[in-house]
Amino acid sequence: MSQGRVPVCGEVSWKGLEPSNLLYVCSCGHVDDYDPLLVESRRQYLETEREAGLEIVVAHVGGRPLGFAEIVPLETAARDVGGDHAVLLHCVNVFERGRGLGRALVTEVSRRAAAQGRGVVVDACSHVWGFMPEEFFLRLGFDVAEDRGRRRLMHRSLPPDARQPYYLEPRYDPPPAAGGQVLVDVFFTPLCSGRLSEEAAVIRRAAASYGDRVLVREWDASDPVIRKRFGIARAIFVNGLMRPNDDTIALDEAAALIVDALTRPASTQPVWDDSISRLF
Repeated sequence: MSQGRVPVCGEVSWKGLEPSNLLYVCSCGHVDDYDPLLVESRRQYLETEREAGLEIVVAHVGGRPLGFAEIVPLETAARDVGGDHAVLLHCVNVFERGRGLGRALVTEVSRRAAAQGRGVVVDACSHVWGFMPEEFFLRLGFDVAEDRGRRRLMHRSLPPDARQPYYLEPRYDPPPAAGGQVLVDVFFTPLCSGRLSEEAAVIRRAAASYGDRVLVREWDASDPVIRKRFGIARAIFVNGLMRPNDDTIALDEAAALIVDALTRPASTQPVWDDSISRLF
């Protein structure tokens, strides 16, 4: 345990999204280093989605927000997963580690889910730094239903009549390129960045000097029609070739992808890469 920090024990008070924690939640705890546009976009998204079942559970200790969790009905989650009778625990974010806040947040989420007759599902990561680690959820009694690359779809306390969660089958058919034009399709889930896709913004910057030779399209996985059509929540395709999603994309990489695509024939068959590790 970190020096000077004590277990939270029974001192946690549970709150929803409110003025006292708004900046912490909308900046994912980065209150000293955040992008105001992204924070506002995320705030608007969270406010809208709360009406559709999204719930923010914020742990306050000594009057301060020290962590939060986001849950949403699995049936409407902006992820490439299916199932029923469960909530998707999209994320657990703790601002002070070593105090048992992560465990406390999962316990509170499970209590709220059980009150609705639901279990809890997480899309966890194996061998990926810090974000929703598989090992953490295994210690809390979650079971693995399915794996995809370094992703682990896990569940706990599903009711007897619930189906096990499953990954949707990805379906992407790029249209034929028109006159040598490069087509970039960016699929994104708005749970972290709101209605703005940071990856699409980077690619648009890289494509700006090419004018109509590069077409960038965005697909919002919060739209159930998009999820049903493609079964994809987060991916980048450049002329049909999928970029492995090991991290957010940098401007120099985006520029290199476009230059490469301009010098080779477009793919006639999409190439899917199951090494996805980043989920947001």
